[in-house]
Amino acid sequence: MDRADEIVLMQIRLVKLATKTWGIAMPDVAKLFTKNDVYVFIREMYEEFHVQGDSANLEEIKEFLKGKKIFV
Repeated sequence: MDRADEIVLMQIRLVKLATKTWGIAMPDVAKLFTKNDVYVFIREMYEEFHVQGDSANLEEIKEFLKGKKIFV
């Protein structure tokens, strides 16, 4: 599996975790991530994210969204 595939799988795992943790429907999380460049953020942070657990990564995403004045 190459890096691009690993990033996509990480993005999928984080959408699923956000759905479960935040209690938001998966299509709504996907829209939130798309609208606020979270997928880009995950790709840019991949080197750091791949050594952390998904829960820690989701917290980083939450902080990223708070910086954009989006609260989940």
